[in-house]
Amino acid sequence: MLHRMKINDNAFNRMKRGIKKREYRVNDEKRQLVRCDDIIEFAKLSNLEETILMDVKGIEKFITLEEAVSSHFDEDFSDRHTDVKSTVDSFYQKGYYTEEEIQKNGMVVFEIKKHRIAHLNATACYLKKDNKVLMIKFSKKWGQVYAPPGGKFESGESPLDCIIREYYEETGLTLINPRLQGISYWKDSAEGIIFVYVAEDYEGNLLSTSEEGTLEWVRFDDLENINQFDQNKKFTPYLFKDELFEGKFMLDNQCKVLKQEIRKM
Repeated sequence: MLHRMKINDNAFNRMKRGIKKREYRVNDEKRQLVRCDDIIEFAKLSNLEETILMDVKGIEKFITLEEAVSSHFDEDFSDRHTDVKSTVDSFYQKGYYTEEEIQKNGMVVFEIKKHRIAHLNATACYLKKDNKVLMIKFSKKWGQVYAPPGGKFESGESPLDCIIREYYEETGLTLINPRLQGISYWKDSAEGIIFVYVAEDYEGNLLSTSEEGTLEWVRFDDLENINQFDQNKKFTPYLFKDELFEGKFMLDNQCKVLKQEIRKM
């Protein structure tokens, strides 16, 4: 569950630098809804559009502010205050809470850690034979767009494991010595990384059709002209080169590239 809270600039900056490990709040009705493993979006008071996501890793409840501060004084406050009393006085002087609020609700301390995004990672491989590349032309899912065979990881797979399995499932071919050509990071409403492989050797018999669409050998020189996903078209010139590439693509909700960065490695 996602919760939203505002926070002063100093605390926000300490949180962003990874220094601030706990957040102290009055345990009112809003804070009582927070559970371990929930996410809190903290907004910087001077600029509420600047936010940071923090995971809730632990929750401690106290009757008084003094008890809450005493529980982790050395780690959380000793760099800025001489003792517990001066810390408590600072809370009241800065107007964070009133004594009446704390007497009514008590205090809660959230142990927090920067939220880590779970990437939607996948693999893809461009197999070349006689200067042609095997592609899938999607029939329904993406609307007649071409893409190389590949797909998402299963548990326990490395990128190489994944592309060999996915390629066989989609084409009937077993790749021989595919090599990593690049990595392509993308972000729209979600985000992930595509591990892009190339290969020129294989064994097996090509399926007549794929569950995703039709399999077609496309002239390599025509790749940039066919209807591909926009980010794939952007890194096509980097395929079958001696150096690796790294791409970063910001996409709209139609998978069109809004902003890009590509570099050779």
